[in-house]
Amino acid sequence: MKQKKLRSLSAVLLIGWCLIFLRCETTEKSMVRALYLAQKEQSITVGLLYQAPEAAADASEASGAVQLQLAQADTLAKALAAAQKQLPQKADYRLCDYLLIDQDASAELLAAYERTVLENRQGRVSAKVSVLEMDDGFLEELPAEKQEFPNKLLEQLKQCADQMPRLYQYQDGMLLPQLRAEKQEVALADTSILWRVENSIELEARQAETARLLLEMGGVHTFWLEGEPVTVRRCSVSVTLREETASLRLDCQRSYDTPQPSAAQCEQLAELYTQTVQSFWQQGIDLVHLQQRSALQNGVGREKITIKNACPQLQADVRFLPM
Repeated sequence: MKQKKLRSLSAVLLIGWCLIFLRCETTEKSMVRALYLAQKEQSITVGLLYQAPEAAADASEASGAVQLQLAQADTLAKALAAAQKQLPQKADYRLCDYLLIDQDASAELLAAYERTVLENRQGRVSAKVSVLEMDDGFLEELPAEKQEFPNKLLEQLKQCADQMPRLYQYQDGMLLPQLRAEKQEVALADTSILWRVENSIELEARQAETARLLLEMGGVHTFWLEGEPVTVRRCSVSVTLREETASLRLDCQRSYDTPQPSAAQCEQLAELYTQTVQSFWQQGIDLVHLQQRSALQNGVGREKITIKNACPQLQADVRFLPM
């Protein structure tokens, strides 16, 4: 009888301990969903887009109102610590899927944040990156109560997630969607930003969409060809080098319930590809890695194609696979 009571008491204590543990480890945390980084002169701004206290640390989707907390300091560590200190609960970054930067964010700033992620787990190196553009003081002037902008921002990030590269890719350059914030509204801009360690370049919509396709990025890509829309849902790119000539072959899959593109549309798309590769080359960007391919084929130091020289002759062949 005594042993039975002890077992019952042990079971009750165990259940109570588990409930306390779960309470502490899940709901009592501020779940950071996205992080904003900006640098101006000697000041660094950190913004934490978070949900609390309803958000659950072990859930794939968190609930609760989305809020924004800002802090500024002369170093990233200080700004991040100040922003975290103002959260209602301890910050948890397990659901931090997005990183927002301004167009002029430096490679040093991204490198510093990557180290912070690796050393302190204050974010994720797999976070998807985009550019957030706004007028000076926009975030600081948001109303403290009933903020609509943070929730709209998170929803917009989810909608264009397929267009975003990940933080760990920053050293190779990133083609970033550009979000524009104004009057508590946020929208995807027509332009995109090619962010590089050296500098950033703004791209018009058609050029950016073509570059995404050549880089085999996910998502659906739509082009107006011969006066009609052609939608590509998947594409593989192969490159063949012969002396100083590069041949691009693109095998595409169109979207379901759309007609097979005509030969004229394929030719126009092929011309758009070659123009895009040439345009990037003139700006010192080897979009389809022709120099690296030449080095693999001919040996390092014996490349017949280098970014320092004129763009090689290009030929493109676009094919749409039958459904």
